[in-house]
Amino acid sequence: MLRGIFLSARAMKNQTIRNDVIANNLANINTAGFKKDIALFHSAVDNNNRETTNVQSAIQYNQGTFNQTDRVLDLAIHGEGFFEVETDEGARYTRNGAFLINSEGYLVTSNGDRVAGGIQLPPGKIEVYGNGAVKVNGVSAGRISVVDFEDKSLLEKTGSTLFRAMQGASPKELTIEETNIVSGFIEESNVDVVAEMTNMIEGLKAYEISQKALKSQDEILQMMTTRIGKIG
Repeated sequence: MLRGIFLSARAMKNQTIRNDVIANNLANINTAGFKKDIALFHSAVDNNNRETTNVQSAIQYNQGTFNQTDRVLDLAIHGEGFFEVETDEGARYTRNGAFLINSEGYLVTSNGDRVAGGIQLPPGKIEVYGNGAVKVNGVSAGRISVVDFEDKSLLEKTGSTLFRAMQGASPKELTIEETNIVSGFIEESNVDVVAEMTNMIEGLKAYEISQKALKSQDEILQMMTTRIGKIG
């Protein structure tokens, strides 16, 4: 009986974690470059040789749809890869290409982090080409590099759209031929609203079932305890 209560409580906790993941996805529907998380259930054996089910989240990296803005410094990566940016905590990687020019003329993110390579743009007509080359008034001003990782499971979110490379993850710069940047577009989040709402409803139903099971087992346990007390 106690085992059943434990399993029901664990199931409730897992569904709470799952719905927290879904809620965060829904909260970032309109966040450019956001990559959704998915809740993964996995079984393991604890120290008492009992099988338990836990939940972990994993990032889903499929490409979001492109939203046309016609703004030259709104950049989207078609296919694999990330923009590399320089933060106070070190190199970070993102699919959010809504870039700006700061007071010093450097290409930066909306948070003020410089795009890797220190691309400084003088006043003039800016053009960004598919291979990452940047020109101002027809003169080369640098190249926006795109990097990728062989094992993306070694990336960790550090904010809504930034990723940190954990130990063992090495960024590989894509060649000019492999790079495909689209200017005038922003990649939207890859969150499917209908799918997330469906998952949330399923999670809430699963939570309610586990809650009812826990309540029933608790009532049975109280009944058994009361009867045993009377018999004694």
